[in-house]
Amino acid sequence: MRTSYSSGVTFLLASCSLLLLLQYAAAGPACPHRNEIVPEDLSQCKYGVVLGWCGNKACGKGPGDTCGGRWEQHGICGEGMYCVCGHCAGCSSKLKCALGRFC
Repeated sequence: MRTSYSSGVTFLLASCSLLLLLQYAAAGPACPHRNEIVPEDLSQCKYGVVLGWCGNKACGKGPGDTCGGRWEQHGICGEGMYCVCGHCAGCSSKLKCALGRFC
């Protein structure tokens, strides 16, 4: 019984694709149950409380602070701000502001 060259290549490509998909899926952060881990005192958050990648509460980052990254690993900007080029820009609710950056 002969297998054709194209079916062998197809099998190889399918196998590699499956391995890459499994590796990517396994590389994500393991999420604890919602609100199970609160590493900081949320009453002390200067820029408000945000929900992280897994839905857990965390202190928001302020103007000029680092943010973003894969799975928001560097944090999420507080209310009124947005993440651009890895830094929080905009104005916080306390009117402390930072200009956006050009990437």
